Amino acid sequence: MENVSYKGEIPILIILIAPVIYIAAIWSQLPAEIPIHYDVHGDVNGWGSNGFAFLLPALNLCTYLLMLFLPKLDPKKMNNEFFKTNIYKLRVVITLFLSAFSALFVYMALHQSQGAGLSQYIPMLAFLLFAVMGNFMINIKPNWFIGIRTPWTLSSDMVWKKTHLLFGRLWFYGGIAGIAGVILLPVTYVPVLIAIFALGSTALAFMYSYLLYRKEQEKASQS
Repeated sequence: MENVSYKGEIPILIILIAPVIYIAAIWSQLPAEIPIHYDVHGDVNGWGSNGFAFLLPALNLCTYLLMLFLPKLDPKKMNNEFFKTNIYKLRVVITLFLSAFSALFVYMALHQSQGAGLSQYIPMLAFLLFAVMGNFMINIKPNWFIGIRTPWTLSSDMVWKKTHLLFGRLWFYGGIAGIAGVILLPVTYVPVLIAIFALGSTALAFMYSYLLYRKEQEKASQS
């Protein structure tokens, strides 16, 4: 298939199946019901069948396949070279983080007495992913699938570049600050911290890209 190096997929596939191998290895030790949800204090407030252990690996597989075929789905073949190179790194990162989430989820189900202490690693992983994605987004090129895709970033290369430069830095440093916040703040503040970061950065992305686009249009109309 065009744009895919099958040899290059081997490391990603190893990362992808590692949690499945782990689940299979400890399957006989898992209880029939496992924790599937925790409150802000790390206490279990939701239970489900041990089959839920395969939910995150299944999601990881679906995400992997979707991103593998993204270049083939691009209707305008925008920045095909970008997909050949940088999107591979992005697929490795996302697969790695989802595999880590999967392994942590099952490990917490197996060691329920440690759940409250281990639960803090979930938001830490989330903020670490934000930081890594922010570093990636600084140099991302215009495309139909990955990045801050507002009507204004997709309409102007200048707006796309400046928006991703600003918010790549914001997500990188915000992700690092978020990890520090998870460590230092009381656990009850962590969900609020995540919500403010995720919703706030999304809202700012829309506003900033719109203002840049409007400014660009005003300059074009005056020339």
